[in-house]
Amino acid sequence: MRTISFLLVFLSLTFCQKEERDFEISFAFPSDPPSLDPLYATDLVSQKLARFLFAGLYEFQNSEIKQNLVKEDLFLPTKPFPKLIINLKSDNGLLADDVVFSIKRLLQDGSPRRGDYLMIKDIVKTSNSSFYLLLDENTVEREIKEKLALPFASILSQKSFRNNDSFDSFGLYRVEEWKKNEFLKLDLKDKNQSQFPKTILIRILPQSTTALFLYKKNKIDSFKLTDFLLTIPEADKNHTKVKQGKSIQYVAINHKNPCFDKKFRQALNFAIPRELIIQKLLENRADPIIGPVPKPFFDSVFKNDQMPLYNFDRNKSLSLLKDSKCYPKILETELEFRMRGDDENQAKGRAIVQSLRDIGLKVRLLGMEKAPLYKENGEGKGDLTLLTWYSDFPSVWNFIDPLFHEKKLGNGGNRSHYINSKLTKRLDQKRNFEDARNLIHEVEEDAPIIFLWSIQENYLVSDKFIRYESLSDFL
Repeated sequence: MRTISFLLVFLSLTFCQKEERDFEISFAFPSDPPSLDPLYATDLVSQKLARFLFAGLYEFQNSEIKQNLVKEDLFLPTKPFPKLIINLKSDNGLLADDVVFSIKRLLQDGSPRRGDYLMIKDIVKTSNSSFYLLLDENTVEREIKEKLALPFASILSQKSFRNNDSFDSFGLYRVEEWKKNEFLKLDLKDKNQSQFPKTILIRILPQSTTALFLYKKNKIDSFKLTDFLLTIPEADKNHTKVKQGKSIQYVAINHKNPCFDKKFRQALNFAIPRELIIQKLLENRADPIIGPVPKPFFDSVFKNDQMPLYNFDRNKSLSLLKDSKCYPKILETELEFRMRGDDENQAKGRAIVQSLRDIGLKVRLLGMEKAPLYKENGEGKGDLTLLTWYSDFPSVWNFIDPLFHEKKLGNGGNRSHYINSKLTKRLDQKRNFEDARNLIHEVEEDAPIIFLWSIQENYLVSDKFIRYESLSDFL
């Protein structure tokens, strides 16, 4: 029955979608964006699409923040309210009115990320190409520039929005056509930029096997390889692009349970044979993490070769477990290990669960659909939950703040419901990289989660894609 369904999918794609290749490059996305409004770019697909369509005042280049639509700026740490004074570039029709309009939209009630921008007290236009932001007294320069570099803070054309209800920005591409659940067709605004394709077709393909079929038919130029496709002949060195340090996998330990004290949490961390799982199960397609930060990202920021704190040590795990608050009663308590029910996660989950059983714990594995898994986790249900965190932007703070800030419990990012007021206060200040490194080590030592690994993202790309080297940044 599954074979017949699979063939029907292939036939429908072959005969129902556009036959002519009226595009230069085609990407595969697993789902539609919920909206073209950058204000709602809270999911991974929307954030990827935003890179094609939108532009903000600043942008991330690796872990650095660079001016984008800004010609020059000046941060004044004045009391009681600091100011960020900005002069805009004038070669693309951008006006200060567009910025004022976009920032005020960001601060309106109902904006999903409004809370992240409350440090902006006011925005004041001083000319057609200049304005300043009046900021909260504790705001530091890097924090406000990081926030202004996110897709949510993209600048829209006020005229296009008011006249046509469209989300026209100052990015590289515009949407020429959007057929929901099928494709988006993008058109390059400046045809003189030869390093980018003039047209891009983004196909909506939830199944990687379908994307592979279309890749072989020359209808797809890039898609993300799932674990079970990593060894296919097409995925050779020349046609595989690897992205490292963009996400972490971890197990959220429910801090609402008083039995899950520090020694218990450390015991769980020492129980996991990460290197063995990475080598045998993940075929070396994952990296270690330093606390909650992928090692490649950590090393690029701090320029040193740090090693993870929790190497596999079953004897140390057993010793810590015996010293934990609820031992030995915890050995008779059935713990629920929740995770997404797909094949990839099941394999990882079974390996983790077996490691926890090996130290004497009773653990029941529960596979769930994504929506109820995240909903119930946000409500504080489940003992242990296998999750993945994709960073919103390339900053070391993004791997610490949402995951452990006590005001972002549950769906805000802190899915372990971890409360540490001293940590939260320091996260609000975000002083410098040295403070970030100290916080990473403090979090690692306190073990609020089971630290696992950083999954490498592998993309299969065509020869046509390779000719546009600049596209690799959009994967």
